[in-house]
Amino acid sequence: MDIRDEHALQIIKNVYGGSIKIRSGANALRYRLHHKSGLLSLINDVNGHIRNSNRLLQLNKICNKYDLLLIHPLKLNYKNGWLSGFFDADGTITINNNNAQLSIALSQKTEELLLPLKGLYGGNIYIDRVTQTFKLYFTKREDIFILLDYFKNYPSRSAKKNRIHLIKNFYELKDLKAHKALSGTLLYKSWQYFKLKWLKYEEMI
Repeated sequence: MDIRDEHALQIIKNVYGGSIKIRSGANALRYRLHHKSGLLSLINDVNGHIRNSNRLLQLNKICNKYDLLLIHPLKLNYKNGWLSGFFDADGTITINNNNAQLSIALSQKTEELLLPLKGLYGGNIYIDRVTQTFKLYFTKREDIFILLDYFKNYPSRSAKKNRIHLIKNFYELKDLKAHKALSGTLLYKSWQYFKLKWLKYEEMI
């Protein structure tokens, strides 16, 4: 996991135990859990919530090892915190410097997990030619505000939550055309201050 998301891993560690270490030669963290009681608690908590078919096969092997019954997930609905965790793992929030368009994207190797999300939350699915992955993009303001309402009830636990909290501020400034304001004006300074807060997470594209 990205080193900026240590807080999210600490939450998991506080519940199940284990250890968090920096991966050698990478700007990333690794969480490890070895003791049986913590493993069983984690297995029981995720059982019934795994939707990735590959991960479901892996979980089934673990359930067999510990004589547990694999629970298949129920059909996803809007009032479900699963999207929040999925976003923390595979989501991005970016602003395009060329047109000042904000987008939220979720990436996967297949459409399997993205199609039901599109049906519930909107957005459009594209194939990224560079990474050869499927992406569910949210660029329309109405779709993004639906997600904002969702995140109020099921908040992000990763560092990405910092950008979620800035989305309304972004649209307020964009409506005032602050991103096109002349240098030295108050609107220009407001936009530059916003960009500094935004860039505390990662560089704008």
